Amino acid sequence: MLFRKITLSDKEKNETPLQSQPISAEGAPVYILGDTALACFLAVKLITAGHRVIVLAGPKENTSLSTNGITVKEDYQLQKLHSKIETALWLKETPELLIIASRSSRTKAMLTAVSKNKIKNCPVISFTRMKDKNFISDILGIPVISAYFEGWLSDKNQIVTAYGRNPEIILCAETGSAAYQTMEKLLADTRIGLRTNSLPLQAFWNSFTVYAPCSLLSAASGKSIFDITKNKELREQLQTLLKEIVSITPRVLPPFDADELLKRIFNIPSSYNFPLAEQIRLHQTGDIDFISSVIQEASFQNKCTLPLTGLLLKSIYEQIIERK
Repeated sequence: MLFRKITLSDKEKNETPLQSQPISAEGAPVYILGDTALACFLAVKLITAGHRVIVLAGPKENTSLSTNGITVKEDYQLQKLHSKIETALWLKETPELLIIASRSSRTKAMLTAVSKNKIKNCPVISFTRMKDKNFISDILGIPVISAYFEGWLSDKNQIVTAYGRNPEIILCAETGSAAYQTMEKLLADTRIGLRTNSLPLQAFWNSFTVYAPCSLLSAASGKSIFDITKNKELREQLQTLLKEIVSITPRVLPPFDADELLKRIFNIPSSYNFPLAEQIRLHQTGDIDFISSVIQEASFQNKCTLPLTGLLLKSIYEQIIERK
């Protein structure tokens, strides 16, 4: 089994690159909370499509975003987009949409920049990886809709790279909802797909069952997923790990197939590296704490033992301690 290799058709090779549309001065802006790769990617794509976007981040991050901007490199479109980003330290007005795409470890602190009075009833969408997003709703006083990004992003030195084919957003909302209709309108000229899954629990585990095992094994081994699949021993560990993660998925959901998940993993672009290893190097523990918490709670509820998963978690936490 081989990783998918992107091949462009003649039509795609000759396709005219996206041109930035004039920013509309009418209507409310889109606010994006966070300075992650996803936050910056969405900001540049929406700005290029002609929408006014304001990013809420810290003072240092805001200065960099507004002064230097962000460049987005897309493998599939063979193009680069660059935009300087309008930033703010707090919500200035009622937005058309609030997108939460911050790191899980910083979300609670960053939400202090968002005023209940300014939010009113605007749609709020959260991509942040969290076991429980109810506290966000409690802080903002309105429902928060979960969303999942199906794509592969990395960021370094103000450059966000999007690997593979056109990405999609999975929104846990009905097509008739204000959140879906707003997102559909905003994404119309971005070449980002939009799908719905009205079952948030299913959407969460559909993402987690690929993200968690790939993150754990690549961080513990120091190898990319591409290298793991070429190594017989590591490939067998990946298969074992998938079976362990599948065993803790909620019984109320249709069963996940470990072989189907493995096929999804083989479709991950070969150049992509899961960010957990780099986060550990930088002493950022938000993702590993999140993964560990979800696994521990789910394994307890399902009365499952996860030998390999436990060994990998132990190995990663030992790496964190050694680097301190």
